[in-house]
Amino acid sequence: MGKHRWYCLQFGLCSLLLLGGCVQTEIIDDVRLVTGIGYDKGQGDKVVGTALIPFYLPDRTVENYTLTTSASPTKDLFNNFQQMSPDPVVAGSMEVALFGMDFAKDGIYQVLDALQRDPGVGTKTHLAIVDGKAQEILEGNFGKRGNASFIADMLEHNIKTRDLPKTNMHLFMSDYYQTGKTAYLPIIKKKDDKAVQLNGIALFKDGKVVDKIPRNEMFFFKIMTGDYGEASQRVVLGKNKAMVESIRTKFKKKLVRRNPYEIDVHIKVKGFLPQYTGHHLDKKIINEVERALENQIRSYSGKLVRQFQKKNVDPFGFGHFVKSKTRGFSYKKWKQTDYRSLKVNIIPKVQILESGVIQ
Repeated sequence: MGKHRWYCLQFGLCSLLLLGGCVQTEIIDDVRLVTGIGYDKGQGDKVVGTALIPFYLPDRTVENYTLTTSASPTKDLFNNFQQMSPDPVVAGSMEVALFGMDFAKDGIYQVLDALQRDPGVGTKTHLAIVDGKAQEILEGNFGKRGNASFIADMLEHNIKTRDLPKTNMHLFMSDYYQTGKTAYLPIIKKKDDKAVQLNGIALFKDGKVVDKIPRNEMFFFKIMTGDYGEASQRVVLGKNKAMVESIRTKFKKKLVRRNPYEIDVHIKVKGFLPQYTGHHLDKKIINEVERALENQIRSYSGKLVRQFQKKNVDPFGFGHFVKSKTRGFSYKKWKQTDYRSLKVNIIPKVQILESGVIQ
């Protein structure tokens, strides 16, 4: 080995030893790992914080243990948790952060700013608004792996195979700081003592919840945010009903005019028709299903666009899109007049690839 390589190796080993000496060592059995945290509105300017700490039992099940306290500056919450715990409380395994609806309507930015600065909180942490109180969700008993894992898995499942657009702390903060884009988060609700369900999507303005999308319109919301991986949608044809499943979509925006602005939104949908309640299914019926789903997409997606223009929120990112296509774009003018007068043409194209069971 040459002298140069030997010196480099020595320098590298010394650097690792020095860096290792700078890190505070924490033995996992000697700390309380917070896997979930909830924030609710308290008295006056105080925040009620709930930390979820799982205890792993010998039979591999999880016992959900919570600490609840209130504080004025949100950073004091963890100081209070430390005073309530026999071991150090750390946020190195955070899976979910939940915000009660009343708290979220007043604004969640201060809390999120503190969370994103905490090196123990990962950027892929799931965020959600609770229809009710976050404390009630965290104190429940959902699944054998603990409440935080149950909620995180439920959100991830709905992102991958159902109607929830992809979202986490990193994506939410990116949308929050993005000019011409409105941030959004899923809404969850405690169904009973053993179940939590997805209940819609909350839209933000200046860090506060200002509008929400009900659960039955989430399909149309998601297809307007980008490509769709997998989903299902019911279609009504007179007295009969059809179910289109394994839906895949392709999504493209095109700026077709300025002064006033006009955008074409092309949505290509491919899916299967596994169920139809009628007695006869042929090419004509399949074509009718395709046209009916196109009409649903055009109608409901257009309704959402008009609703957002009225509220002056832009979760579909039309402002960011137009800005990227327009030299000398004025975002101030866009917010004041241009967005409200924007014309959006929804142009869906549905293709049924196969058909299946007739009921």
